[in-house]
Amino acid sequence: VVGRSAVYDLAVLEAPQARDLTPLAMGASQDMRVGETVIAVGSPLGLSASVTSGIVSALQRPVSTGNGGDSNSYINAVQTDAAINPGNSGGPLVNLQGQVIGVNSAIASMGGGITGDQSGNIGVGFAIPSEQVVTTVTQIISTGRAEFPVIGAGVRGTSGMNGAVITNVEAGMPAARAGLKAEDVVRRINGRPVTSSIDLV
Repeated sequence: VVGRSAVYDLAVLEAPQARDLTPLAMGASQDMRVGETVIAVGSPLGLSASVTSGIVSALQRPVSTGNGGDSNSYINAVQTDAAINPGNSGGPLVNLQGQVIGVNSAIASMGGGITGDQSGNIGVGFAIPSEQVVTTVTQIISTGRAEFPVIGAGVRGTSGMNGAVITNVEAGMPAARAGLKAEDVVRRINGRPVTSSIDLV
């Protein structure tokens, strides 16, 4: 194990004895469109070398990987209805050109939660976008660890779901340096609407 990131649910392994492996090409999740076909590859429920197909259900869906003991950490996931079950999380999600556009990470449970590996597929799965994978893996290879952004502020949603309220700002952190103050309401980020505290995080 070269390094790992619990927040992004990724690890880098070194396999010095591996020979004659052909790496998959990396694609761009941001170039995908909702409704495009994707294929999940892995070993669901112990069934090795399985593929399942589906579509991109949503892009930039903020979900927690449920790892690292930090429920306040989120990824902008690729949502798909390709069947993801325990065992093929960690496998690639590819487009029809065979390019990796994400790494399968989590599934939604019937209880409404997001889990890394605990329950069966209900048609709602999430993959870490390929852009985040490349960034995190590059950091781990270079330094042995991954970095992730922090706001340095407490946030809560609004009753009208039309923004996120800053509840407190930590001195010296990015929110403070940006000039945010308690009771500020953030309604858009780079043109994208903010409807909840999770959107802001």
